Amino acid sequence: MVYVNYANRNYKDQNGIFSNFLKHLKRVHPNEYCRIFNLEDEFISGGKHANDDDSTATASTTVKSRRNRVALSMAKNLIVRCNLPFKIVESAGFRDFMKECGFKFEPISAKKLKRDIIPSFANNVLKKIQETLNKVNHVTLTIDGWSDRRCRSFLGITCHFIDDKMIPQAYLIDFVRLKSPHTGENIQQLTEDVLDEFEIKEKVFKIITDNASSMIKAYKFGLLVDEETDKYGDISKSMSGTAPMLDDYDHDIELNDFQVIDVCQDDDIDDPEDPATLRLSCFAHTLQLCVRDGLKNSSHVSRVLGKCQALAKFSHKSSKVADLLDELNQRINKMNVTRWNSEYLLIKSILLIGKNDLESITKLMDNSITFSNNDFTVLEEIINILEPFYEISIKCQAEAIVTASLVVPAVVHLVTHLRDIKENLSFCTKLAQQLQSSFEIRFAGIIKRLNQDEVENNDPFSDSIYFMAAALDPQFKFYWIRDLRLPANAENRLKQNILQLILDYISKYVTTSSTNSSHQRADQSFSSLPLSSLSSATFSSSTPKPKRRKLFNYNDDNNDESNDSTSMDAANELEAYINDPVRSRFSEYWLNSRFSILKTLVIRIFSVQASSAPVERVFSYAGLILSPRRANMNEKLFKDLIFLKVNQHLL
Repeated sequence: MVYVNYANRNYKDQNGIFSNFLKHLKRVHPNEYCRIFNLEDEFISGGKHANDDDSTATASTTVKSRRNRVALSMAKNLIVRCNLPFKIVESAGFRDFMKECGFKFEPISAKKLKRDIIPSFANNVLKKIQETLNKVNHVTLTIDGWSDRRCRSFLGITCHFIDDKMIPQAYLIDFVRLKSPHTGENIQQLTEDVLDEFEIKEKVFKIITDNASSMIKAYKFGLLVDEETDKYGDISKSMSGTAPMLDDYDHDIELNDFQVIDVCQDDDIDDPEDPATLRLSCFAHTLQLCVRDGLKNSSHVSRVLGKCQALAKFSHKSSKVADLLDELNQRINKMNVTRWNSEYLLIKSILLIGKNDLESITKLMDNSITFSNNDFTVLEEIINILEPFYEISIKCQAEAIVTASLVVPAVVHLVTHLRDIKENLSFCTKLAQQLQSSFEIRFAGIIKRLNQDEVENNDPFSDSIYFMAAALDPQFKFYWIRDLRLPANAENRLKQNILQLILDYISKYVTTSSTNSSHQRADQSFSSLPLSSLSSATFSSSTPKPKRRKLFNYNDDNNDESNDSTSMDAANELEAYINDPVRSRFSEYWLNSRFSILKTLVIRIFSVQASSAPVERVFSYAGLILSPRRANMNEKLFKDLIFLKVNQHLL
């Protein structure tokens, strides 16, 4: 304990607190006293520094310092991190608790927290973000719209980049009010205003959004405002559609189980994605649209899924069914079109109950339904088909890892999964076929590159960044090509095409100070390099076919060497990297790598997010903060709380 370290004495008074120790510390150890208690005044007063050597600090200063420290801690830990209401600090129970903590506590008002401390926190976090972004060269944004319980619309903007330790970082830079009309031009102008405030407009590399028509319109031609009339309408429907979801899930939402809001509206259009534009489609959103395409066009699936929906609806209204489910320690998930993977989770929850117990539940229904043996077979086949889709949609929403490199390996995994599973299906063959057809349309750019066909500018996901990211992630490189089971010549051509994409991109966009010859030699065709470098053991495609493949699992025992290189041009760096057997984590590999030209490219392209999940996650926090009891919260305070909650690691 601290008093033992300083004086080897116990200074407790009759009430069991250490006020005598504080007096002793102030009188005998003034430097330590000032070091502990003078920093809190600095935060509230705007940076006024107390003198660390002032051994004559007054009692009033001591009280104020302690009060400020407690107030700051309550605001940071209780209000921001735990999302407790402001009025808790004025409640009798909380004040009794503070008395039990063993030190003299002076009450603080909720008004002071709202008026002084929360805005002060927000200003300090904003300064930290601004200082960090000033040092960054490339950022990617995720942007989407949301409306609260009072139908006020907001635009959320998150910023992503790779820091100097090669670790992906993410900030919420603004949660700004979006007033009508919600046209593409207004969304774009609002985005530009935010970027101008942070002075990062020229640093924006890509913008990730869903497929809402106004989002496509807003960023299709970059960040210059397009004066044409918005022929696609607005996104007010898709934004207001999230409000019912908040009511349904406000009390039981789990942030760890967060799933992206699905904006499946009539204004979702086929996205003519141009590789030259800033905007990229959300991969997770497009993946779910593929799943919906397959489910609605398969007769067996639609019929059985209808039974599952009827059972789920009844189970959430009947107390008898609720009691029976409690006895079985089971639950039936709700199906909600605004929740991704909801069909998969619904079916899986029903299968976990078991046939006999399920019969007991269905007998309690007003209009009883029966699940036949064939129905159970259909449900099991649906789960087998959709399970990789579920795993990938969760994986691509991860916060602490790079996600751009997941897209191509994920598409390859799903394509080969659908190819291999057909022979084991009895009723759901059409579902697999529909999913394949939807993939060929919604991921046309990726599928055509895999088939080595010509890619059109208007093909969805035609941006070469997805292939470059997969190749430049040391955990993937070209290992995912094995799943395609291509002939050796076709496999080598695909690898050469991807490597040439990287060299062309370096030659066109990446500037380094190493040497001009690096860029001149980067223009060479990678086909001029020896094919032996592409057919090493690292890329061997002759692997045993397992009964069930794990997601992104590429067995390879050659991982005992470290990457190393001397000064090389882009082509030689790329060849050395591809043949480097090390398969460490992304950040660890590139932090220690000497491939300077490739590292410059990596910092740029890995700022890209696979999905718009980061900004959707912000909306989950917003729904928790603006609970029904706090629906009348001041807009400025609401925005500050969201800003601090998402960026709480900067507090």
